[in-house]
Amino acid sequence: MSSLKKIIILLTLLISILFLVYKEDIPYEGIEILTHYMFGDGSDLHLESSYFLQSPLILKVLKKMKTGETRKVLFRQEEDWRLSYAINGFQITKKANGFSIVQHIKFDTTGKVYTIINTPLGKINFFDNWVHIKKCNPFWVKFDYTQP
Repeated sequence: MSSLKKIIILLTLLISILFLVYKEDIPYEGIEILTHYMFGDGSDLHLESSYFLQSPLILKVLKKMKTGETRKVLFRQEEDWRLSYAINGFQITKKANGFSIVQHIKFDTTGKVYTIINTPLGKINFFDNWVHIKKCNPFWVKFDYTQP
Protein backbone atom coordinates (compact mmCIF):
# COMPACT_ATOMS: atom_id res chain seq x y z
CA MET A 1 0.00 0.00 0.00
CA SER A 2 1.41 3.41 -0.93
CA SER A 3 2.28 6.00 1.71
CA LEU A 4 -0.25 8.43 0.26
CA LYS A 5 -3.03 5.85 0.52
CA LYS A 6 -2.07 5.12 4.16
CA ILE A 7 -2.21 8.84 4.99
CA ILE A 8 -5.60 9.21 3.30
CA ILE A 9 -6.95 6.23 5.22
CA LEU A 10 -5.65 7.56 8.54
CA LEU A 11 -7.11 11.02 7.85
CA THR A 12 -10.46 9.45 6.96
CA LEU A 13 -10.44 7.60 10.27
CA LEU A 14 -9.59 10.75 12.24
CA ILE A 15 -12.19 12.87 10.44
CA SER A 16 -14.83 10.19 11.09
CA ILE A 17 -14.02 10.17 14.81
CA LEU A 18 -14.09 13.99 14.92
CA PHE A 19 -17.57 13.99 13.37
CA LEU A 20 -18.76 11.64 16.09
CA VAL A 21 -17.18 13.85 18.76
CA TYR A 22 -18.86 16.89 17.18
CA LYS A 23 -22.21 15.15 17.58
CA GLU A 24 -21.42 14.85 21.31
CA ASP A 25 -22.07 11.13 21.13
CA ILE A 26 -18.49 10.08 21.59
CA PRO A 27 -18.18 6.33 21.00
CA TYR A 28 -15.53 5.78 23.68
CA GLU A 29 -15.86 2.01 23.49
CA GLY A 30 -15.26 1.87 19.73
CA ILE A 31 -12.29 4.24 19.96
CA GLU A 32 -10.75 2.15 22.76
CA ILE A 33 -11.25 -1.09 20.82
CA LEU A 34 -9.80 0.36 17.61
CA THR A 35 -6.80 1.79 19.47
CA HIS A 36 -6.15 -1.52 21.25
CA TYR A 37 -6.38 -3.41 17.95
CA MET A 38 -3.97 -1.11 16.13
CA PHE A 39 -1.48 -0.41 18.92
CA GLY A 40 -2.04 -3.10 21.56
CA ASP A 41 -0.16 -6.32 22.14
CA GLY A 42 -3.07 -8.73 21.57
CA SER A 43 -3.88 -9.07 25.28
CA ASP A 44 -7.52 -9.15 26.38
CA LEU A 45 -9.19 -5.75 26.73
CA HIS A 46 -11.41 -5.49 29.81
CA LEU A 47 -13.71 -2.70 28.75
CA GLU A 48 -15.46 -0.36 31.15
CA SER A 49 -18.59 1.21 29.72
CA SER A 50 -21.52 2.96 31.32
CA TYR A 51 -23.13 2.96 27.86
CA PHE A 52 -23.44 -0.84 27.79
CA LEU A 53 -25.67 -0.56 30.87
CA GLN A 54 -28.11 1.71 29.01
CA SER A 55 -27.78 0.43 25.44
CA PRO A 56 -31.33 -0.10 24.14
CA LEU A 57 -30.18 -3.15 22.18
CA ILE A 58 -28.42 -4.82 25.12
CA LEU A 59 -31.39 -4.12 27.43
CA LYS A 60 -33.80 -5.58 24.85
CA VAL A 61 -31.72 -8.75 24.48
CA LEU A 62 -31.36 -9.19 28.26
CA LYS A 63 -35.15 -8.94 28.74
CA LYS A 64 -35.61 -11.97 26.47
CA MET A 65 -32.95 -14.07 28.20
CA LYS A 66 -33.07 -16.43 31.18
CA THR A 67 -30.48 -16.30 33.95
CA GLY A 68 -27.47 -18.40 32.95
CA GLU A 69 -28.28 -18.21 29.23
CA THR A 70 -25.65 -17.22 26.66
CA ARG A 71 -26.57 -15.80 23.24
CA LYS A 72 -24.73 -14.65 20.15
CA VAL A 73 -25.98 -11.17 19.20
CA LEU A 74 -25.85 -9.77 15.66
CA PHE A 75 -27.67 -6.56 14.78
CA ARG A 76 -28.05 -3.83 12.15
CA GLN A 77 -26.06 -0.70 12.95
CA GLU A 78 -29.10 1.58 12.94
CA GLU A 79 -30.49 -0.43 15.89
CA ASP A 80 -27.70 0.98 18.10
CA TRP A 81 -25.12 3.14 16.32
CA ARG A 82 -22.81 3.64 19.29
CA LEU A 83 -22.73 -0.06 20.20
CA SER A 84 -22.06 -0.96 16.55
CA TYR A 85 -18.86 1.10 16.54
CA ALA A 86 -17.52 -1.14 19.32
CA ILE A 87 -18.97 -4.64 19.04
CA ASN A 88 -21.27 -6.65 16.82
CA GLY A 89 -21.37 -10.42 16.73
CA PHE A 90 -20.78 -10.60 20.48
CA GLN A 91 -21.75 -13.19 23.07
CA ILE A 92 -23.76 -12.08 26.06
CA THR A 93 -24.39 -14.10 29.20
CA LYS A 94 -27.14 -13.13 31.62
CA LYS A 95 -26.29 -13.62 35.28
CA ALA A 96 -28.54 -13.45 38.34
CA ASN A 97 -27.10 -10.05 39.20
CA GLY A 98 -25.66 -8.72 35.94
CA PHE A 99 -24.29 -9.78 32.58
CA SER A 100 -21.06 -10.29 30.67
CA ILE A 101 -20.08 -9.74 27.06
CA VAL A 102 -17.20 -11.17 25.03
CA GLN A 103 -16.16 -10.79 21.41
CA HIS A 104 -13.04 -11.69 19.49
CA ILE A 105 -11.82 -8.60 17.65
CA LYS A 106 -10.12 -9.21 14.32
CA PHE A 107 -10.81 -6.77 11.50
CA ASP A 108 -11.42 -8.14 8.01
CA THR A 109 -8.60 -7.81 5.47
CA THR A 110 -10.50 -8.53 2.23
CA GLY A 111 -11.81 -5.00 1.64
CA LYS A 112 -15.41 -6.29 1.59
CA VAL A 113 -16.45 -5.63 5.21
CA TYR A 114 -17.14 -2.12 6.44
CA THR A 115 -18.67 -0.14 9.28
CA ILE A 116 -20.97 2.75 8.43
CA ILE A 117 -19.94 5.92 10.27
CA ASN A 118 -23.05 8.06 10.74
CA THR A 119 -21.87 11.70 10.53
CA PRO A 120 -23.73 15.03 10.35
CA LEU A 121 -22.66 15.23 6.69
CA GLY A 122 -23.93 11.78 5.82
CA LYS A 123 -22.86 8.19 6.14
CA ILE A 124 -19.29 7.07 5.40
CA ASN A 125 -18.37 3.44 4.70
CA PHE A 126 -15.22 2.73 6.69
CA PHE A 127 -13.67 -0.52 5.45
CA ASP A 128 -12.13 -2.86 8.03
CA ASN A 129 -8.97 -3.37 5.98
CA TRP A 130 -8.18 0.36 6.26
CA VAL A 131 -6.96 -0.11 9.84
CA HIS A 132 -4.27 -2.50 8.64
CA ILE A 133 -1.85 0.30 7.76
CA LYS A 134 0.40 -1.45 10.24
CA LYS A 135 0.43 -4.91 11.79
CA CYS A 136 -2.54 -5.15 14.13
CA ASN A 137 -3.11 -7.61 16.95
CA PRO A 138 -6.41 -9.50 17.32
CA PHE A 139 -7.69 -9.80 20.89
CA TRP A 140 -10.71 -10.57 23.06
CA VAL A 141 -12.78 -7.71 24.37
CA LYS A 142 -14.59 -8.45 27.62
CA PHE A 143 -17.17 -6.59 29.65
CA ASP A 144 -18.55 -7.69 33.02
CA TYR A 145 -21.26 -6.02 35.04
CA THR A 146 -22.45 -7.03 38.49
CA GLN A 147 -25.20 -5.03 40.18
CA PRO A 148 -24.03 -3.48 43.44
